[in-house]
Amino acid sequence: MDAYIKKIYDMLYSPIVSPYNLLENAKLENYSYVTYYKNEFGLVAEMKCEIPDEGEQIFYYQFDDKDYLQKIYQEINGIKEMVFDRNVAVESAKEEYYNNQVEFKKVI
Repeated sequence: MDAYIKKIYDMLYSPIVSPYNLLENAKLENYSYVTYYKNEFGLVAEMKCEIPDEGEQIFYYQFDDKDYLQKIYQEINGIKEMVFDRNVAVESAKEEYYNNQVEFKKVI
């Protein structure tokens, strides 16, 4: 049960990854660039990398004004798809916790 509570806590109060952590990716062989810019929501980290068997792809990490990761988008062939949303992750973690709490009570 503690793992579920930690996951919920992390989704609510942890930055998960910071813009500074992503800068390290620029040093990796399979990355072409890591660029930062601001938009109306906060800071965006844009990264282009080569993924084996998938080709070049661009990722966009959206941070809020506290540098907390909010969303991740992946661009494939000019189409952006969301691959992470903090709000969805919070709700999913809560759902997992409540579902497993019911299962735990059945055991007792």
